[in-house]
Amino acid sequence: MKLVVLLALPATALAASWASMFQGSHLEGGELTSTVSTEDMNGCIADADKFLSKPSDKHRAIEHAMDHCALSRKVDDKNFVCPHYREILSNAFRRESTTRPFTATTFCNVAELYVSQLKGAGRIPNMGQGAGFSFDSTDCQPTVLASFQKEQKTIPIKSAPDFWYALCVNQDCAHYLPSRTRWCNHDHKPKHSASVCEAIRHYAQDEVSAMQSHLLRRKQEMDAAQLCSIFDDFVEDTHITVEAYMHVVHGTKNHPVPAPEDPKRALDSAKMKNQAGKHKLRDSASAPVKSGADTKKSLLLVFVSLAFFWN
Repeated sequence: MKLVVLLALPATALAASWASMFQGSHLEGGELTSTVSTEDMNGCIADADKFLSKPSDKHRAIEHAMDHCALSRKVDDKNFVCPHYREILSNAFRRESTTRPFTATTFCNVAELYVSQLKGAGRIPNMGQGAGFSFDSTDCQPTVLASFQKEQKTIPIKSAPDFWYALCVNQDCAHYLPSRTRWCNHDHKPKHSASVCEAIRHYAQDEVSAMQSHLLRRKQEMDAAQLCSIFDDFVEDTHITVEAYMHVVHGTKNHPVPAPEDPKRALDSAKMKNQAGKHKLRDSASAPVKSGADTKKSLLLVFVSLAFFWN
C-alpha cells in the first residue's frame, strides 16, 4: 500500500498505539530506556520549587516557569533563552489535561521525560547520522523517494506533516500501512520515541503554513530535497530548544541559542519582564475589602463573645 493511502489515515489513530508503546521511555545510548536519571529529576524539582509553591494547572505552571526564567536572567538581558524554554514546555504539556494540578514533582515528571525523548530527534532510521548541528542527512532523500509511489517525485505541500509522521512511526517499513508489514524483516528495538514523531509533525505544520503564504498556487508541491530540508531544520531547532531547557533548568553554561541583536534583545527582555510583573500583581492581589457594615458586625460579635467570658 503506497503513501497516498497512508496519508489518508488520521494521524491520531497511529499516535494512540505508538504513544502507549513508548510511554515512560527515553533514549540512552541509541536504545529506549524507561527512566529519567535521578540527578536530572532532582535538579528539575529543585528548580520548579522556586516557581510552583502550590499546585497549578498546566497553563499557569508554564506561565510561572516562564516568568521565573525571565526575571532570574534579566541581567544583561540573558533571558533571550526563555522563549525556547517556553516552547519545549508547551510541547511537553500539549496532551496533558487542562484541569490536572501540577506540583513541582509532577511538573518535572512530564517535562524531563519529554526532553529526554527529544534528544533522539535525529535517530529516526535511515535519515542520517549524528545529532544537533552535526547531523548529516545524507540518507534522507533516498529514504523519502522510496516512500513515494512509483515514478512519483513530489507530494502536495499540505501532506508534508502527515508524511513525516507516517515515516517516523513506521520506521524501516515507512511506506506501508502498519497492518501490512508482516513481511518486514527489520527486527530491532525502536530508536526514538513517539514524542519525536508528534514533534516533527507539529514542526512540519508550522513550516508548511509559512511556506504556503509565500508560494504561488502552482507550486504547492514538495520534492524529496524540500522534505528533507524540513527534517534538517527540525533536528537543529530541537537541539536548540533542548539545550535551552538544559541551560535554564540544569544550569549548563554553554548553549547554542542565538542571541538577538541588541535592540531586539532588550525589547524582548523588557516585554518578558513586564509580563512577569503583571502576572505577579494578578496573583498577589489582596482579598476584596469588606464593607463597613460587615466590619461592624464582626466587631459586635467579638464584644458579645468577650462579655460572655467575663460573666
